[in-house]
Amino acid sequence: MTAQPTVAPLAPNDFPPMRRLAHGMAEVAAALQEVHALPDSLWGPHFNLAKHNGGWHVAALRSTSRSPLPAAPGEFAADFFQDEATMAQCPAIRTLVAGITEGAPLKSVRVLRLAPGGTILEHADAGVGLRDGEVRLHLPLQTHDEVFFHVGGQRVPMRTGEWWYADFSLPHRVCNRGTVERLHLVVDCEATPRLRQAIAAGDAGRPYPPEQDPQWRFARFRDQVFDEPALQDRLLGIHSREAFAQACMELGQARGWAFTEAEVLSAMASGRQAWMQQWVV
Repeated sequence: MTAQPTVAPLAPNDFPPMRRLAHGMAEVAAALQEVHALPDSLWGPHFNLAKHNGGWHVAALRSTSRSPLPAAPGEFAADFFQDEATMAQCPAIRTLVAGITEGAPLKSVRVLRLAPGGTILEHADAGVGLRDGEVRLHLPLQTHDEVFFHVGGQRVPMRTGEWWYADFSLPHRVCNRGTVERLHLVVDCEATPRLRQAIAAGDAGRPYPPEQDPQWRFARFRDQVFDEPALQDRLLGIHSREAFAQACMELGQARGWAFTEAEVLSAMASGRQAWMQQWVV
């Protein structure tokens, strides 16, 4: 694991939404070859079928037979997980997992594939954050700057060969707008003191230019809406969520702001959540 900048340890109530733990993993090229060699029978559509457009697939290398859904980690103790037979054919992946977890009780190990044009709709995964004593770690084995991964409303600048922690109990979504599939090695394990320290010592990675991000473009369009009563009038009478998002995309495109339906729906969900939170005492 590469050295990281020294930062203050996590306070009891300090749960960062994302941190880069390590980068420059030497085994990534070999691990990618191992993924390409996985049998077709190991791959299947991600079980969360309502939250993607068909381009999201998963291959489980470590799992539990207690889960009722194929390749779904479920909320089970680490003792119930075991390596699939295919893991024995993936020494580079085993080295990468062992290096980042360093003896932490290990749960699932999966490879997640997002095809070009694939979209993972915004959702939240309960029980996979530091608050719950667990961490979900991502290592991009193959990615590019046209993959837009947002967690808690922020783009995560994951690049190939970087280990990342993110709090996936927060709303998150992904869109692959490029021509190359995205492949991530994803590990769930218990949050040991060593891993908590590594997360505290992590950094924010190297950000992408904000103007590339469809969410940034939607924010600029939204500013225009606030400033132009005529735009507000065109949108106020639309009561269908999908029709509203489509109108925003068309109006944004006409003004030079290209974004997708996901940005509009995410902003609507965030606004609804903020409105509801004001009544929580």
